Amino acid sequence: MIHRLLSRARITLALVALAHAACGDDGSSDEAGPTGGSTSDGPTGASTVRLNEMTSKSPTDGPYAGMGDVIELVNAGDDEVDLSGWKLSDDPGFAADKTYEFPAGTKLVPGGYLVVVAFDELTGVGDFPFGITSTGTETISLVDATGVLVDQVTVDGTRAVVSYCRVSDGDGDWVNCLQTLGEANVIAPSTCGDGTIEAEETCEGDDLAGRVCADLGFASGALDCSPISCRLDATRCESGLQVAINEIEAVDDRVELYNAGAESVDLSGWILTDRFGDGAYDPKIDTEELTFRPGTEVAPGGYLVVLKGDLAGQHPFGLSSDGDSVTLMRADLTPVDHVTYGPAQAEISFCSLPDGPGGAWTADCKPTFGAANAAP
Repeated sequence: MIHRLLSRARITLALVALAHAACGDDGSSDEAGPTGGSTSDGPTGASTVRLNEMTSKSPTDGPYAGMGDVIELVNAGDDEVDLSGWKLSDDPGFAADKTYEFPAGTKLVPGGYLVVVAFDELTGVGDFPFGITSTGTETISLVDATGVLVDQVTVDGTRAVVSYCRVSDGDGDWVNCLQTLGEANVIAPSTCGDGTIEAEETCEGDDLAGRVCADLGFASGALDCSPISCRLDATRCESGLQVAINEIEAVDDRVELYNAGAESVDLSGWILTDRFGDGAYDPKIDTEELTFRPGTEVAPGGYLVVLKGDLAGQHPFGLSSDGDSVTLMRADLTPVDHVTYGPAQAEISFCSLPDGPGGAWTADCKPTFGAANAAP
């Protein structure tokens, strides 16, 4: 358990240490777009504890750098709240493998913050056993020890890449924010869709700030701008190689690769990830990528189906049915292929028609993992 309790004000190290002690933590650690109205469904319980800030990507600096997705709670009331047995989940049914239960003795002081991070199965470090999609939406729910819904928010993951938070703390609308985990929330000074590239935005409409596919490491193709996040979308970029991502589904999280060439392709050291972004990719920060083992090959005209899991040859990241992205890179981090899909597009199968590079990505294909793709 590594969650942290922090006071509302910018606090001293002594107060941080006291808060950690109250939570049973030793204090050790290893991480803007449009503004808008609240997407919270509203608390139904009488508690003053609220969901307050979230990130759908690992913070890149600060005490939570590289630790996965983050969720912050705040106690907006005047009394200490005992969170023992409370539950946090992205599953409305609170399935055991998608639910975090706060340990006995976890308390949140008035005006205090509690920060929890995604559990990393490789390192065994972290708290909640689910991720927050960075390209779609999903609902995060908080219930008390008796199962009463305390707070719930539908998170727009594209707006939570840096931070999605309430302004003001505890009771304000959910908007794009500066990252202030453990401190008072601050709205981000940018608006996606206003025609101006601001803050964390990298594009606006047709304005790609002069960038092309080659700037991301691709050989050719057409670079796009996401109208939701105002960040670059490399789905139509091309590497010139014959190996490509060919089919995706977001229930069992399968990813299929296809070799359209006439020779076998050695994937040794290549990387499959859902963390590719606009800038330089850093595998040291990405803790959920798959690095293909030596000797991994795809035969000419062959398919390689990668399953989700922790075994060798499996990828550890999840794919959201609300939208997500997958990138294949060579060992030198040169991108080979990138695919972004939207809400519900990969619930059955999102596939390239015809197979291989240059195909048209199509939703609701007939699932044919390991064989030629088939239209809906």
